[in-house]
Amino acid sequence: MSEPGGASADWLQLRSAADTRARDHGSAGLLERLVEHLRQRGAEKLRMIDVGAGTGANRAYLEPRLPFDQVWVAVDHDPVLLDHDDHGESDRIEAGVKDLIHVLERCDDHGSVVTVMTCTALLDVLTTRELGCFADAVEAFQTPALLAMSVTGAVTWAPADDADVLLSGAFNAHQQRNGRAGGAAVSVLRTDLSARGLDLMTAQTPWVLDARNPDVFGRWLDERVKAAVQQRPEDAPELGRWARRRAAQLRAGDLVARVGHEDLLILPA
Repeated sequence: MSEPGGASADWLQLRSAADTRARDHGSAGLLERLVEHLRQRGAEKLRMIDVGAGTGANRAYLEPRLPFDQVWVAVDHDPVLLDHDDHGESDRIEAGVKDLIHVLERCDDHGSVVTVMTCTALLDVLTTRELGCFADAVEAFQTPALLAMSVTGAVTWAPADDADVLLSGAFNAHQQRNGRAGGAAVSVLRTDLSARGLDLMTAQTPWVLDARNPDVFGRWLDERVKAAVQQRPEDAPELGRWARRRAAQLRAGDLVARVGHEDLLILPA
């Protein structure tokens, strides 16, 4: 459910390897802290609520890394994505973030199973109102939550280009259209949840894209330029020239981009 590429199944699958590298390198400490918290609670079985589940990549990442029995609930507003084979035996609920309290009520059996919410590549495409709904659900159910791979808006290029600032400004504005939080999402949610007394930890999980992953890098470049042009059509000629320079550098193996992402762990007070 994250841009570029929207929620299309092919983009979600294409980006999964880059997400795995970033999470393994950057947020292993958050996962360890979550496991410690669950053991302290005496958890033996988890109910994992995967919000914006997409094609199931988050489950594929977390399931073998959590040393507990697990049942998974895939929540997404897109029925096509919910129908994806990779969800396997997960329960599937067609719902959006605004429905999270109802989803948690539906899944709560008041038994020994500990509920954990999780998502990946979701927060930055939510509106600030939807982030508030997320915070309401976490607070109401005192649910641990591991929220991964939210875009921060920061991109570092090597080599630099004079039009990098133009491209980034247009793309970041596109991410914040119609009330979306964009790169400020983790900060907005963190501020809200801190005020509610929850325990928070963050970790930086940047992508590092280069000639070793040309498919995801090329797709990311194309979608980034399309979004920037949509936001600022008056700058389309200059953005197009930037895109052609970057594509040539990628083909030559001379381009590296560090793309900022951030993970957030939320624990009950």
